[in-house]
Amino acid sequence: MNTENCNSKLDTSHLASADIADLILENYEEAERNYDLSWKRINGEDWVRILTKLPQLADKCDWSEVTTYDWVELLRERPEFVDLRTDEYWKAGMWKALDDRDWAWLLEAQPQLAKYRPAK
Repeated sequence: MNTENCNSKLDTSHLASADIADLILENYEEAERNYDLSWKRINGEDWVRILTKLPQLADKCDWSEVTTYDWVELLRERPEFVDLRTDEYWKAGMWKALDDRDWAWLLEAQPQLAKYRPAK
Protein backbone atom coordinates (compact mmCIF):
# COMPACT_ATOMS: atom_id res chain seq x y z
CA MET A 1 0.00 0.00 0.00
CA ASN A 2 1.29 3.44 -0.92
CA THR A 3 1.13 5.68 2.17
CA GLU A 4 3.30 8.44 0.75
CA ASN A 5 0.49 11.00 0.49
CA CYS A 6 -1.90 9.75 3.19
CA ASN A 7 -1.30 12.73 5.43
CA SER A 8 -1.13 15.41 2.76
CA LYS A 9 -4.02 17.78 2.26
CA LEU A 10 -5.65 18.52 -1.06
CA ASP A 11 -4.66 21.86 -2.59
CA THR A 12 -7.40 24.45 -3.15
CA SER A 13 -5.30 27.14 -4.81
CA HIS A 14 -6.84 26.29 -8.20
CA LEU A 15 -10.42 26.67 -6.94
CA ALA A 16 -12.59 29.76 -7.28
CA SER A 17 -13.52 31.73 -4.19
CA ALA A 18 -17.10 30.40 -4.19
CA ASP A 19 -15.87 26.79 -4.39
CA ILE A 20 -13.57 27.24 -1.40
CA ALA A 21 -16.41 28.90 0.52
CA ASP A 22 -18.73 26.02 -0.37
CA LEU A 23 -16.22 23.49 0.98
CA ILE A 24 -15.97 25.43 4.23
CA LEU A 25 -19.72 25.88 4.57
CA GLU A 26 -20.53 22.24 3.84
CA ASN A 27 -18.42 21.01 6.74
CA TYR A 28 -15.68 23.24 8.08
CA GLU A 29 -14.01 20.64 10.27
CA GLU A 30 -13.77 18.18 7.39
CA ALA A 31 -12.55 20.88 5.01
CA GLU A 32 -9.87 21.97 7.48
CA ARG A 33 -8.77 18.38 7.98
CA ASN A 34 -8.67 17.37 4.30
CA TYR A 35 -7.83 20.53 2.37
CA ASP A 36 -5.06 23.09 2.34
CA LEU A 37 -7.55 25.95 2.35
CA SER A 38 -6.49 28.96 0.30
CA TRP A 39 -7.90 31.63 2.62
CA LYS A 40 -6.38 34.47 0.57
CA ARG A 41 -8.39 33.41 -2.51
CA ILE A 42 -11.73 34.09 -0.82
CA ASN A 43 -13.40 37.33 -1.89
CA GLY A 44 -15.52 39.66 0.24
CA GLU A 45 -18.85 38.30 -0.96
CA ASP A 46 -17.86 34.77 -0.01
CA TRP A 47 -16.48 35.95 3.32
CA VAL A 48 -19.95 37.32 4.07
CA ARG A 49 -21.42 33.89 3.34
CA ILE A 50 -18.83 32.19 5.54
CA LEU A 51 -18.94 34.63 8.46
CA THR A 52 -22.72 34.72 8.54
CA LYS A 53 -22.72 31.01 9.33
CA LEU A 54 -19.29 30.60 10.95
CA PRO A 55 -18.41 33.87 12.73
CA GLN A 56 -15.60 32.13 14.60
CA LEU A 57 -13.57 32.21 11.37
CA ALA A 58 -13.23 36.01 11.42
CA ASP A 59 -9.55 35.74 12.32
CA LYS A 60 -8.93 33.97 8.99
CA CYS A 61 -10.61 36.70 6.93
CA ASP A 62 -8.59 38.96 4.66
CA TRP A 63 -10.52 42.11 5.56
CA SER A 64 -9.05 44.01 2.63
CA GLU A 65 -11.34 41.90 0.42
CA VAL A 66 -14.46 43.08 2.24
CA THR A 67 -16.06 46.03 0.44
CA THR A 68 -18.47 48.58 1.87
CA TYR A 69 -21.36 46.65 0.36
CA ASP A 70 -20.04 43.39 1.89
CA TRP A 71 -19.81 45.09 5.30
CA VAL A 72 -23.41 46.26 5.13
CA GLU A 73 -24.52 42.78 4.14
CA LEU A 74 -22.50 41.19 6.96
CA LEU A 75 -23.72 43.66 9.57
CA ARG A 76 -27.32 43.05 8.54
CA GLU A 77 -26.85 39.40 9.51
CA ARG A 78 -24.19 39.68 12.20
CA PRO A 79 -24.30 43.06 13.95
CA GLU A 80 -21.77 41.81 16.51
CA PHE A 81 -19.10 42.42 13.86
CA VAL A 82 -19.60 46.18 14.22
CA ASP A 83 -16.78 46.39 16.77
CA LEU A 84 -14.46 44.00 14.98
CA ARG A 85 -12.91 46.55 12.65
CA THR A 86 -10.76 48.93 14.63
CA ASP A 87 -8.12 49.66 11.98
CA GLU A 88 -7.48 53.15 10.68
CA TYR A 89 -9.47 52.68 7.46
CA TRP A 90 -12.58 51.87 9.43
CA LYS A 91 -12.08 54.68 11.93
CA ALA A 92 -11.24 57.17 9.19
CA GLY A 93 -14.44 56.91 7.30
CA MET A 94 -16.01 53.57 6.58
CA TRP A 95 -19.24 54.75 8.15
CA LYS A 96 -19.07 57.91 6.04
CA ALA A 97 -18.66 55.76 2.92
CA LEU A 98 -22.16 54.39 3.35
CA ASP A 99 -24.72 56.28 1.30
CA ASP A 100 -28.38 56.81 2.21
CA ARG A 101 -29.40 53.62 0.44
CA ASP A 102 -26.76 51.58 2.34
CA TRP A 103 -27.92 53.07 5.64
CA ALA A 104 -31.57 52.38 4.88
CA TRP A 105 -30.81 48.77 4.02
CA LEU A 106 -28.63 48.29 7.10
CA LEU A 107 -31.01 49.99 9.53
CA GLU A 108 -33.99 48.08 8.18
CA ALA A 109 -32.41 44.93 9.64
CA GLN A 110 -30.40 46.43 12.52
CA PRO A 111 -31.93 49.72 13.72
CA GLN A 112 -29.65 49.77 16.78
CA LEU A 113 -26.72 50.57 14.47
CA ALA A 114 -28.16 54.05 13.76
CA LYS A 115 -25.85 55.42 16.47
CA TYR A 116 -22.92 54.86 14.09
CA ARG A 117 -24.40 57.01 11.32
CA PRO A 118 -22.42 60.23 10.96
CA ALA A 119 -24.30 63.50 11.24
CA LYS A 120 -24.86 65.28 7.96
